[in-house]
This record gives sequence, C-alpha cells and structure tokens, in this order.
Amino acid sequence: MRKKERSLFSKLVWMMVLLLLPVLILQVYSSRVNEQVITGQIKQSSISRISTLASQMDNLLMQLETYSHILIRDPNVIEFQDLSLLNPSYYDRVNKIKIIQDKLYLESASTEWTHDVIVYSPRTGQTVSTVPGISYDPERLQKLTSEHWNFMLQGGKIDEKARLVHLTVEPYQAGGSISRANSIIEISVNMDNVVRALDQFRAQGIGEALFYKPDGVPLSSSTFPPVLLQEAISTLQQAQLSHQGELTLHSEGVSYLLTYSLVQTLDGYVAHITPLSDILTPLRLTNRYSYLVLGLLLAVGTAVSWVLYRNVQLPLRALVKGVQQIKMGQYKARIPLQAKNEFRVIISRFNEMARQIQELIENVLEQQLHAQEAELKQLQSQINPHFLYNSLSYIISMTKLNRQAAVLQMAYHLSDYYRYTTRVQNQTVKLEEELKNAADFLSIHQMRMSRIHYELDVDPSMLFLEVPRLILQPLVENALIHGIGDLEGQALIIVKGRRIGTQYSLSVEDNGDSLNPERLQDIQKLLTGRLGERSESCGLQNVHRRIQLRYGADAGLRLTLTASSGLKAELNWKEGTEGEAADRG
Repeated sequence: MRKKERSLFSKLVWMMVLLLLPVLILQVYSSRVNEQVITGQIKQSSISRISTLASQMDNLLMQLETYSHILIRDPNVIEFQDLSLLNPSYYDRVNKIKIIQDKLYLESASTEWTHDVIVYSPRTGQTVSTVPGISYDPERLQKLTSEHWNFMLQGGKIDEKARLVHLTVEPYQAGGSISRANSIIEISVNMDNVVRALDQFRAQGIGEALFYKPDGVPLSSSTFPPVLLQEAISTLQQAQLSHQGELTLHSEGVSYLLTYSLVQTLDGYVAHITPLSDILTPLRLTNRYSYLVLGLLLAVGTAVSWVLYRNVQLPLRALVKGVQQIKMGQYKARIPLQAKNEFRVIISRFNEMARQIQELIENVLEQQLHAQEAELKQLQSQINPHFLYNSLSYIISMTKLNRQAAVLQMAYHLSDYYRYTTRVQNQTVKLEEELKNAADFLSIHQMRMSRIHYELDVDPSMLFLEVPRLILQPLVENALIHGIGDLEGQALIIVKGRRIGTQYSLSVEDNGDSLNPERLQDIQKLLTGRLGERSESCGLQNVHRRIQLRYGADAGLRLTLTASSGLKAELNWKEGTEGEAADRG
C-alpha cells in the first residue's frame, strides 16, 4: 500500500512540473513579446497624443486667422477706414468705434488662448484695440509679414514674454505694403499660452513636453530639467525630422522616448519626452512576480497533491469499489465510515442509498410479480368461452335466418375485439383505441340483447392520450355483468371522458338498480386489498392497481352510486405524472 501511495504521489508531482514547465517557458517568451508590443503601443500612443496637441495648436491659430479675415470684411471695419474723412458727428464716430471694440472683446474672450486684436486704419492713423494705448506704428508693422505668424522676441529669445503676431491686410494685393493698405488687423498671442498648453499636456501623463523651432530658442514646460532639455534639443537638431515620429535619447545613463509632431502654422514642433524605465519597470516587476508565483505554485501544488491523495483519492477508491459491488448485484455492500472530512457525509449517504436500493428493488420485484399476475388474470378473463360461444351461436342463428349484414357486423366486431385483447406487445395505447375496443365489446352485446344501449361522450382532446392497455374494457364488462345483467328493462351504459386543466377523468356509468351503499363499501375495500383469484372485483382491482402504478398514488379508481342505484366507476389521473411512479420504483 505504501508503494502505491508513493507512486501516485510522485506521478502527481511530475504532472505539476510538466504542467508548470510549459507555463514558465511561455511566460518568459510572452514577457519579451509583451515588452516589445507594449513599447510599440506606448510609442504610438505618445505620437498620437503629441499629434493631438499639435493639431489643437494649429486649430486655435487657424481659428484666429479665419476670424481676422472675416473681421477685415466687416462693414463697420470697412467704414472705419475713412471714418474721420467722412466728417460724421462725434456721436456716430464714437458709436462706430464702440461697435468694433465690442466685436474685438467678444472674439478675444471666445477662444481658449488669451490674445489681443488691433484694427489699424493707415489712411487716418486711427486704431481700435482690446489693449488701451496702442498707436499706429508703420515702421513696426512694415517689419512684419502677413504670410505667416511672426515671432516677436523679447531680448532676442523665445520666452513667456515673447509674442506671436499675425497681420491681415486689405486689400490682399497690397502685398504687405502698409502704405497702400486700407485696413490692417493685428492678432497678438502671448507665448505663455504655449507654456500653459505644454503644462496641461504634461499633467495628463508622465514625461515632459517642449516646443522646438529649428531657427529659434525652444519653449518648454515649467518643470523641464535643463540637462535633459539640452539633450532633447541636440537630438532634434541632429535628426532629420518628418511630419511626426519618434526618437530615442540618452541622458545621464537613462534612456528616453522622444516623440514629436509638426505645428504647421508656427513651422515648429511639439515634443514629448518619456523615460523608458518608467514604462517598462512595472512590466518587468510584474514578470518577476509571475516567476515567484510559479515557484510558489509548484511548492503548493506538491503539498496539495499529497493532501488530495490522502483525503480524496483513498475515499474515492472506496466509493468506486462500493459502486462496483452494487453494479454486480451485491446490494448488501456497505463502506466502512473511516473518513474524517466531507467524504464522511458522502459515504454515509452512499450506505443509505444502497440500503434504499436494496429495499426498493425487493418492493419493485414484488409489485411486478403482482402486476404480471393481475394482467395474466385479466387476459384470461377476456377470453371468456361463454362469451365466445354466445357470439358464435348468434352468428349461426343469423346465418340460418339469412341475415348476412348482421353476421358480417358481428364477425367484424368480434374479430376486432379479440385482435385487440390478445395483442400484448404494446403496454400503452391511445385512448381512442381503448374506446374502439369498448365500443366493439358493447356492440356485440347490443346485437345479442337489443335492450342494451350505450353512449360514448369523451372530450376530443383526450382521444390521443397514451393510457395502459385494457384499462377501460374491465369497467365496461363489470357494468354489463354486475350492473345491468339482472335488469329487466332497458339498460344504458354511458362512457364519459372529461379534462379539467391537467386533470383527466374517464368514467363508466350504468343504470342498474341492485347496488346499495353497504355493497359499494365492500367493493371499495376490495380495491386496496390483495388480488384474489375468485373475487368479483378482480377486474376493478386490477384497473385500480395499474392506474396507480403508472400515474402515482394520487391516481386511481373511484366508485360512486348513481341516482338509479347503479354504479359509476371513474378513473382519475393527472397529466405529466406518467414517469413518477416508475421513478420511485
């Protein structure tokens, strides 16, 4: 026994090793692939983010350019060109200037970046501005170009005090000549807007951001390390920059990912610098934890294998042995209660189940013997020689009287009746076939005795129900023999079938006059007794037992008196209970 335990335990351990070894190999391979994939995705994500920032800056500046083109064609601005030459009243002149100023203030407040807007009239030298104290300076304006944004440097460098200036000249054919322009609109944007945009971008993730113009001094976020800034500028200067892309730089022993994107309106680039260690360190730390977990899994798996073998395998082996004994017919087999865990309950239930199976099999065998005995007696009772002799005598008499139709009718009914009653291969039939057999049986007696009448009144929805064979004919025979057998007048047998929800009833009622409550009580007692060979209620008892075996203990035969002291035998059962009795057996 000890050798088997060690052999199985070693197998479980080797199985754990063989399971975890491929996992370890896949983990090493997947960690490398994941590092490459994640690095690539981070690069694409960083490029996408920096491109979005560049697009936002382009959109804001293009929005300002578009506004200046719309404003210079405004009727009030056009009229402002020669406002002092038209000699309007003081009130009209002030009102015109006020309208233009309101538009300038409204536009200045409508965009995310703070900026100033100035309208010049070169003819009159007048200005309208969002900034007070601005005068018309042709020399300063002549130095600027209207083709693109101009960088106005403070101290020869780009910093927070530097400004971006854009001029819109009307007419456009003036070619930037201030002296020939009718109107000039100047939009001045402070570069601290760019610094705020870079700071906002940095706040949304890790790393630093900067604005780089090849022919100027860069502008960076407020927390950009100076050494790293110089390395980033040097890397950008040495690289051939495209519309957007990514570079790798090294500073003070640390590798950085640099992604950039072009800002077309400013002819410069915005760049994002992220330490690769900040990206890959969590992934590598996760991989180390994965290796540690795999090692722990191997150790825990070995311990669990031993515990499972002692507490699961051995009880299962005992259960399998017990099941095999039950399978071979050894229903007295029991498992000793030795387990000290949940298997104690399972083994206890198994022993209880084995005991119940033993009792049920003994009961079922006994019930089957009784059922076969009852069915045999029922079949024997169907082949009644007196009934057959009387029917053949009727045929002979009708033949002598040359009543061919009666002979044929009797022969048809008789052959159909015996063909049905002697066919035992099918244990269940449709109710329609049972009704046909009962009608043949009653028609044979009706032809022999004209005082006998019968009615069939069955719900059409019940005709295709599956019922046990020969479940109705014994009730009809009982009504003929014991119900109306001694009746001198007209005899009537009524077969009714009703359905109420899932409840079914099938009754045979006669108008006999010889039954009393005491006799009815005796018959009802016989229904629940053992089958007797000479009992007058043998047919009813057989039907009652068979209907209960098929539909359960709640089904059965109920006997009641009719108004004429006849008998009403009613079968009752419920839909959907056909298999319950068999399952309990």
